[in-house]
Amino acid sequence: MNKAIPKYTGEGFFKRNAAFFTDSLNFTMRNLKEVGDFYYSNMMMRNYYITSNPEAIHHVLVTNHRNYIKSPAYQQLKMVIGNGLVTSEGEFWRKQRRLVQPAFYKKQLVELYNVMQEEVQAYETGLRNRIQKEGTVDLSVEMTKITADIVCRTLFTSDNSSDQQTLYQAIGAAQEFVVFCMQNPHLVPLTYINGKRRKFYKNKAFLDQTIYALIEERRKSKQDIPDLLGMLMNVEDADTGEVMSNQQLRDEVMTMYIAGQETSANALSWTLYLLAKHPEVLEKMRAEVQLVLGNNRTPAFQELMRLQYTRQVLEESMRLYPPVWSMGRENLEADNIIGYDIPKGSIIFISNYTLQRDPKYWEDPEKFDPDRFHLERLKPLFRQHYLPFGAGPRMCIGKHFAMMEMQLILSVLVNNFNFELIQDQEIIPQALVTLKPKFGIKMKLKSLVSVPA
Repeated sequence: MNKAIPKYTGEGFFKRNAAFFTDSLNFTMRNLKEVGDFYYSNMMMRNYYITSNPEAIHHVLVTNHRNYIKSPAYQQLKMVIGNGLVTSEGEFWRKQRRLVQPAFYKKQLVELYNVMQEEVQAYETGLRNRIQKEGTVDLSVEMTKITADIVCRTLFTSDNSSDQQTLYQAIGAAQEFVVFCMQNPHLVPLTYINGKRRKFYKNKAFLDQTIYALIEERRKSKQDIPDLLGMLMNVEDADTGEVMSNQQLRDEVMTMYIAGQETSANALSWTLYLLAKHPEVLEKMRAEVQLVLGNNRTPAFQELMRLQYTRQVLEESMRLYPPVWSMGRENLEADNIIGYDIPKGSIIFISNYTLQRDPKYWEDPEKFDPDRFHLERLKPLFRQHYLPFGAGPRMCIGKHFAMMEMQLILSVLVNNFNFELIQDQEIIPQALVTLKPKFGIKMKLKSLVSVPA
């Protein structure tokens, strides 16, 4: 006999929907205590099953993944990134995954890492000179800048700062519109008459024009440039010999830009925030960095493996503040998940943010403790309780790219600067497409390296 699923019907239909769509973090954390880690609730006239249960998540993402597609919310995201790896489904997704995968092999990552080093060195020098005049910076803005610079260089070898700034603004505005639609589905019809949709399509047209021009320019030049765009243009389908069309290239470039830049920027922002609040962790990490690198040097690719504690700091930060804080799936056929019957066409809302703070799986879960990620402390089932890059066949393809980028940036910043949080500022996680600090994170930076007069 199947179990009766717990139901959450509190607050009334409209308040419940508002709480879920605009304050999902508190909604799921509160209900973990009050209802449990797998429960039903009616949202926007759809069957929603909200879970942070690791067994249920593993069933959806791994064991029976072919029965699940991305939830309807991803259709809004598709308006910006098109039919790339994040949003595509079925056989088309499998074909694209095979085509894109070689771009993230180790040999290619080493080449991209050399570009990252150049960008980080230039950024560190510029930041050190700037703080002599400004002192206080918003680290969420700073991390957005350096990760955007890196993604532009590694994606399509662009280092024109004015072009990049225009691109950032257009992408940011387009994302704001998409997030608004995702969080306020009942207000989507209004966007047709209040100008929001018209503005969105203007930004999208600019993005499309810019990226298609880059693709056409590269095709005409026939230059073999070892950036991600070049790698994607050179791959062929093993069965048919086909290469990606301009549309496929555009969609994958946009997907990599948005998925790669914003997730890394937010992960780094939260990490530096946690380090500023825990000086003992900062000093331990700095000691490791200086032991491996000495003073004022960027790590070589092979040295990243020696920065083990730095990696633990990043992993613990992403446990507390996962950039991708939730995942949504819709089942194609009826299913049974951990003993509960789930009708066809239901939405499974996975809260990995809640899972990664659940005291059933994490000792003292609110504590920032990078030592819990020490290899000797990891438990056999640990990976089912920790999902910053997802799980199963659709795990983030850029995981290793992101980790090497973040280890590089973090080690250089910690080796060259001290961080002091500005007091009396409100730092709140905002669950949009990614988990970002709502009002930024303002800090006073002090250079640890003397600046020549």
